[in-house]
Amino acid sequence: METTPTLRKNHRALRRMLICIGAAVILIGALFTWLGANMRSAMTALATARIRSVAAKAMNDAILDTMQQDESYTELLHIRENGSKVYMVQADPRQMNLLSAQCAEAAQQRIAALGEQGIAIPLGTITGISFLSGKGPAIHVSYTPAGSVQSQFSSEFTSSGINQTLYRVNIKLTASIQLVMPGIYELIRVSTEAAIAENIIAGEVPQVYTNVASEEDMLNLIPTDLP
Repeated sequence: METTPTLRKNHRALRRMLICIGAAVILIGALFTWLGANMRSAMTALATARIRSVAAKAMNDAILDTMQQDESYTELLHIRENGSKVYMVQADPRQMNLLSAQCAEAAQQRIAALGEQGIAIPLGTITGISFLSGKGPAIHVSYTPAGSVQSQFSSEFTSSGINQTLYRVNIKLTASIQLVMPGIYELIRVSTEAAIAENIIAGEVPQVYTNVASEEDMLNLIPTDLP
């Protein structure tokens, strides 16, 4: 039969062992929590970068395809001349409105379709360790448009050689995209801009021209409610 000092010694040893086990469990839990938070942050950053790239390409493709499908969009600008002198550069408001709506709708559809397919990010890439990049099982991330794609026009004059000025009209598309991941809420805004019309004016810059950026209200260029 064990003596009382021996029992006390065993109890102290057991208590020390339990304390060590408890400390180890806490440390391991803290480590996994830290790794989870860092991997989630890395995952969000990688997914956001991929989605920005994919969405920007989708919007650029939407603008290009819309322009190519209708030849009338090649004549958005009307030049008014008095003899050999240009006195007015005017944009066609009806065509501009139509182009704006079609580009925004096409971009919306493309982003929605790509969002359903989602993107795949290898687990090794999330760790940030170079030799693990691109390796391991893929984590699927989907996304969806948050609201309608918005469009806006702007115009500019730039020098284009001796006594020549380039007048250009640009369209800018902006999309809000919701990243769909468990436990993560991330709203991503992506914008892209492309030239849709331009004309080189020889001689003096006309005193009268359609500055699209300052006449949005008159032209109603920004669609506010697209399906």
